[in-house]
Amino acid sequence: MPRLEPRQLKALATTSKEALGFYEQFKDAIFAGEDVSKLHLGYPSAGHVSTYYPDSPGITKEDITGVSDFLESKGLLPENTRIRKAGDVFEVLIASALSDPSAEQRDLKESEWTLDDGKQVKLVFGDYSKEMELIAHHIDQAKKYAANDNEVKMMDEYAKSFRTGSLEAFKESQRAWIMDKGPTVESDIGFIETYRDPHGIRGEWEGFVAMVNKERTKAFSKLVESAPQYIPKLPWGKEFEKDKFLSPDFTSLEVLTFAGSG
Repeated sequence: MPRLEPRQLKALATTSKEALGFYEQFKDAIFAGEDVSKLHLGYPSAGHVSTYYPDSPGITKEDITGVSDFLESKGLLPENTRIRKAGDVFEVLIASALSDPSAEQRDLKESEWTLDDGKQVKLVFGDYSKEMELIAHHIDQAKKYAANDNEVKMMDEYAKSFRTGSLEAFKESQRAWIMDKGPTVESDIGFIETYRDPHGIRGEWEGFVAMVNKERTKAFSKLVESAPQYIPKLPWGKEFEKDKFLSPDFTSLEVLTFAGSG
């Protein structure tokens, strides 16, 4: 909760008509400290807060589990999805610039199903469409400055994923990212960490840009090279170690910016 009185927060909100509108919409919830459940991220049915199940106060943990397990059985990855319950219909909102990507662009050809209990599951594309198109546009611009083919591939797959909602395309971007060994500028972007989703499978949006600290990388690389001679001196038996030490591609990074909701 803000460390100021409601009247002071309202005074700040009066700086613009839009801000005042937001204040009027959320003023009661912002200072609702006596409702302990609202201070926790969790399932809506428990009275907790989550943005992954919008406009669905009646959605239960069992509902979410059922829909999520069904989509998993179909092979649909969940990180860029949200679920909205409308009666007996569960709308799976997929973040994408396109509201109607072709069947060839989607990870699943089908988009609607009827479950054994008669409830329906429907894929709805175009969640955060304005933002996703803006991001994809700038990814296209960034591709002009790619240092190698791996970075070109990474940017192509990013743009494809953010426009169509395909997480298979996003997986391809990460394969290219892993293959981009020792870049001077390191970056990654997408729906990554799943800690804020009470169900633990839907990802928060994040992106970072970092620069390699060459001196520190050189120093730690020597440590990596020396690892085979130090590992046998560690205070546990060799049965707790792999037969062969797999040397990582070590890079020490200085983060320029890290932006995201998680």
